[in-house]
Parts: sequence; C-alpha cells; structure tokens
Amino acid sequence: MDTLPTQLQSLYKSFIALDFPLIIIFPLLLLLLLVGVKISKRKEWQDNPFSLETSKAVQGFAAICIILHHLSQELAEKAGALGDFEDLGVLFVGIFFFFSGYGLYTSLKTKENYLKGFLKKRLVTVLVPFFTCNSLFVASICVEGAKLAPIDVAILMSGWYLLNSHMWYIIEIAILYLLFFAIYRLIKNRTAATVVMALAVAGMMTGSLLLNHGEDYSCSRWFMGEWWYNASFLFVVGIIFSKHAEGLRKFARKAYWVLIPVIVALVAVLRIQTGYMLEMYSYWSEIPGEYNGYLDKVRCLGFQLPWIFVFVCLVLLIMMKVRFGNPVLKFLGSISLELYLIHAMFLHGLHGSLAHIPSAGMYVVLTILGSIGFATVLHGFDKHIIALINGKERASATPGEKLSRIHSIDFMRIIMAFLVVTIHFPFAGKAGQVFITYSKVAVPFFFMVCGYFLFRDDSKEMMTRLIKQTKRMLLLYVTSNLFYFAFFTLYERITEGNLNGITACFTRKALIDFLLYNLSPFTEHLWFLGSLLYALVIMIVLNKVGILKKVMFAGPALIAAYVVLSHLGIGEGYQLRNAILVGLSYTMTGMLIRRYEKKILSIKFLAPALWALLVICATTAIFELNGYKQGVAVPFVSCEILTVVVVLLCLKYPNFMAGTNAENLGRDYSLPIYIMHIAVMYMLFIMFPENVGFIANYGALTTFALTAAIASLYFKIKSVIITVNRGKTEVVTT
Repeated sequence: MDTLPTQLQSLYKSFIALDFPLIIIFPLLLLLLLVGVKISKRKEWQDNPFSLETSKAVQGFAAICIILHHLSQELAEKAGALGDFEDLGVLFVGIFFFFSGYGLYTSLKTKENYLKGFLKKRLVTVLVPFFTCNSLFVASICVEGAKLAPIDVAILMSGWYLLNSHMWYIIEIAILYLLFFAIYRLIKNRTAATVVMALAVAGMMTGSLLLNHGEDYSCSRWFMGEWWYNASFLFVVGIIFSKHAEGLRKFARKAYWVLIPVIVALVAVLRIQTGYMLEMYSYWSEIPGEYNGYLDKVRCLGFQLPWIFVFVCLVLLIMMKVRFGNPVLKFLGSISLELYLIHAMFLHGLHGSLAHIPSAGMYVVLTILGSIGFATVLHGFDKHIIALINGKERASATPGEKLSRIHSIDFMRIIMAFLVVTIHFPFAGKAGQVFITYSKVAVPFFFMVCGYFLFRDDSKEMMTRLIKQTKRMLLLYVTSNLFYFAFFTLYERITEGNLNGITACFTRKALIDFLLYNLSPFTEHLWFLGSLLYALVIMIVLNKVGILKKVMFAGPALIAAYVVLSHLGIGEGYQLRNAILVGLSYTMTGMLIRRYEKKILSIKFLAPALWALLVICATTAIFELNGYKQGVAVPFVSCEILTVVVVLLCLKYPNFMAGTNAENLGRDYSLPIYIMHIAVMYMLFIMFPENVGFIANYGALTTFALTAAIASLYFKIKSVIITVNRGKTEVVTT
C-alpha cells in the first residue's frame, strides 16, 4: 500500500529536478520590459520621461535583474547563460540610487515646505520594510534552531549585524536621507548644498573603502565591502540631474542621435575594462595585517563607477523616447523594495534551509516566484503600517461610531488561523515552543470575537442571532466530523493497509469523550466547533430564562477557574478546555466587551496602556514558557490577558489593514483553514519524504498556504456555480 506515497514523492523529486536551459530567461526579460512600451516618433519626446510611475516600472525591472545577479552568484558554475549577470548587479543598484536622489530633489523643487516632516514621511518608507523583513530573517534562524542570547536578539533585530547582507542598501539609503535632510535644511543655497552633499557621499565612500572586508573577510560591520560604495555616488548624480533637468533634457534632445552611439560604445568599453580591472586587481586583494589593497580598490572603482554612470545615462536617454510600462512592471515597481529585501530568504533557502532544488532552472523560477509572492504580502502590510505612522490612514474609531465592518478583526482572523496551524504542525526546536505559546491566544480570540458579534442589547434580537449561529455550528460540527471520518479511513488504507486506527475511534471511552467533552475521535482540533456549539446552546437557555446578561459577568471568572484548575492538575486537560470553561467563558467575555465597548474605548490613555500591556504580556509569556514544568500543556496567564488586549486593540483601530488581501482571507477563509488544515497536513506527510528541509522546518507555512489556496479555489468554484445557476434561473423566468 506504499505505492501512492512513493509515486507522490517521486513526482515531487521529478518536479524539483526538472531542468531547462537558463537562456530562456533572456526572452522572458525582454517580454517583461517591452510589452506595453510607447515609442515617440522621430522628432517627438516623452512628456515627463522620468515620472514616478515610469521610474517605478524601471525599478521593478531592475529588482528582477538584481535577483538574477544574486542567483548567478549562488549558482556559480551552474549559472550558464545567467553568468553574465554576475557583474551586472551593480548597474541596477545604480538605477535605484539614481532615482532615489532624483526623486528627493524633484520633490524639494516642486513641493512647498517639503522638508517639513521629511524624516517622518521618508524614513518610514524604508525603515518599516527593513524592520519587517529583518524580523522575518531573525525568526527564520530561530525556527532553524539557532540559540540566541537576549543581547544577540537585540543586535540582530536592530540591524547592527545584518543576517541578510542585501539589506545594506536600506541602511545606506536611510543615512543618505538623513544627510539630504540635514544639508538642504541647514544650507539655503542649493548649489552649495549639492556640493556639500557630494562631498559627504564621497567621504562616506572613502570611509567604506578604507574599512576593507574585515580581519577575516566576514564584512561583519556596516560599510565593509565594495557594494557599500561602488554605486553610491549615483545618488548625487540623481540630485544633479534633477537640479538641471530642463537644461540637460534640452541638450540631450539636440545631440540625441550622437549621444546614443557614443554612450553605447562607452558602456561596452567600460564593461570590458571593468572586467579586466576586477580580474587583475580586485576589490578583495587585501591581506589582513599585511596588505591593505587600497590602490587596487581605487583602480577597480575608477572604471566601475564611470561604467555605472554611463549605463544610467543610457537608460535615461532611452526613457526620453520610450515609455516603459505594463501591469506587471507597474506591480513589480510597487513591491520593488520588499522584493529587493526578501529574495535572499528564497535565494539561500531553496539551496538548503527550506529545500534543496537540484535543477538550476527550477531554482531560478521558484526563487523569483516565491520572492514576488512573499514581497506582495509584505508590501501590503508595510503600506498600512507606514500609513498609520504618517497619519494618512484613519485607524482609530470614534467611541460609539457605527462601522459596517471591523477590518482589523478580519485581518487578525487570518493571523490566528496561521497560529493554530503552528500548534498542530510546530516549527522545530525552541522556536516551535515560542509559536505555540503565542498561539494560545488564537482559539480564545475566535471565541471572544464570536461573542462580540453575537451580543445585542435587545434579548429577542440576540436570541435570533444565537439560534442562527447554533444551527450553522451544528451543521459545521457534523459535516466536519463526517469528513474526517472519511478522510482518515482513506488515509489509513493508503498508509497502513488496514482500518485499526479508525476502529479504535468507536470505543466506549472515545464516544463518551466525544459527547461530553467535544473530543472528536477522528481529529482533536474540532473541539473548538463542539465547545462553541455547547456554549451557544447554554446561552440560548440562559437568554430564554432572562438571565444571560447577568450570567455573562461570570465569563472572566470561568477563565480564571480554567487557569487555576489546569495548573493544579485537576482532570485531564481536554476535559477542562473542551466543555464550558473556555468556549462559554471567552464567548461571554466577548459579549461583555461589546456591551461596554463605548465606555471602554472612551478611557483616556487606553491606546498606550494597551500597547504597553501587549509588550509586557508578550514578554512574560516567554518567562511562563520557561518556568512551568508542564511546558505548553497548561494555559498561560499572560496569554489569557493578551487575548483581551488584542481584541481591544482591534476595536481601537478598526480600519487597520482595510481593503487588503489579508483582511479578505481572514473574513472568508479563516474558519475553512481551521477546519481543513489537519487534512492538508496529513496529505503532506504522504506526498513528501520526511527529510525534506522545508517540510521539516516550515511545515506550518506550507500547510497554511496550501489550505488557504484550497479554500480559495473552493469558494471561487462555488461562486461560479451560483452565478451560472442564477443565470439559468433568470433565463427560465424570462
């Protein structure tokens, strides 16, 4: 009966080993760049050729080329046709530096009081993505088993030591922003300010060159390595081009057909000469303690920097005649920063920590697609954080304000659904225990939110809602158990060749636990549905006799009783959790919050108090994790408080993440993900061998993503069927 698992594992191995010539990448790149281009006629020119929209499209293309540059370095001798990108990455970094300087000075020229609030507006646009991505890299090494002291965590989280060396760009661009602000704020004469800016950047480049690569070539500190300085001056070039934009464009138009061949020739010649200098002298010629190699670095920079300069000039000349832009380039341009920052996770992960992709072609494709997908998610998150900081998104609610939806709660639903998955398919090592600790908030959050939306001041209206929700939950509970009965029957036939495990589900004890404690004999995680069902039935009875509004004050007391009894070791853990002590208590607590929401939200200094509690409880939860002999088997006081804090923060900031895919996922798919993820997890056990790195370390991510995809596909098919049937009905009626 092992035929199917073996076949599926062979299919996976065949997929990741699928090879194809990497030269295919080049026509695809041309297609990406040229689709949708608009070319001006012979004596006509593009209006505003370096507009934000066009420059963003070019930067999106440059980001893909930088990924290919890093891929060629990672593949080394296997890079094949991509080997040409190994020395080209610096050109595309130059494009980023140029448009950063150009954009800043253009805004300074055209926007009144541009420097007022500059640091808040501009720095957050790079620092928020930096810290978001950096946190993910720190989390990833913890998941992979790294043991970090608190001081190490602080150093890594701050970015003083870069886990992802590609993030150097953000450090440098943030410093350049600070220099720009200080210099142009203090020096009113803009020509003088530009000269000082150029000198400051030249000084920064010189300091970086003098630092070399460290005593062991580890580049362990900021500004160690030629990538910190070989393209930096293009930032100043961007400022100068913006300052003299009209004059330079007039000159370029007059001499255009002379400049084009000259610049192309210079790009080619300097490319050859740069390659020669890098081979003969190299940036890496120093020998720590013996030879500093400064002259060699100056020689290399002396040809490489002009090469970058003329390449950017060529791009600008082309942009004067050609407007690049299509939906894909526009999209890539919008996520270019996150794409630049996060692709190292897939670049290195698909060569080791996540999985080992033997095919160079599949490695390239999966790295690019994975990076784009992840960058899209991060960009959506970063955008809303930046908007909150800059005050462009009204996140707080006015006490008592009526809202059609609480977007922050929908967003948190998908976060909590993911945390539930990490309980059942934990990450490896200590990181898995940490995730489980914070995952203790997830199911109580769902209970509390359910109670919040069920509560109504009018008892009759509340009864209607309670009955409707009870019917829905009963249907879900029955169908979910039937589904898992069928699923595990099939699973056991495939993997074991018998049904001994399913037969054991129908013992007397299993049936008693099922009826009294909602412990499904097929899969334990369905206790949530049964516990909520019991809570709803109890609340219907309490509401019927007119005492629900009084009894709901017992909600917090029941939570406390659950914590105390669990730590005393009274009864089995599932007996305390699955019946009424969790489902009923948190649901009624959610009702209490809704009942007194207006008073709670009007409390002075509520927001800072909640944020302080969030930090305190998140910290003390880790102390609880390390302090209990039972480990994560018991409830944590910090997490019980944290659940309330998270719900109140959602109510305080109801518009947070409004309109995002994450919000839509939480609203529509969090419950299907909760129900279905165990089945997907067991499917992964069949499909993949146990030693696959990604499944071993990141099974929760895979399970979550696949379950979300399956849920999305199901709802889309259902929507199409409903639409088709509705159309048929309308035709018949007509």
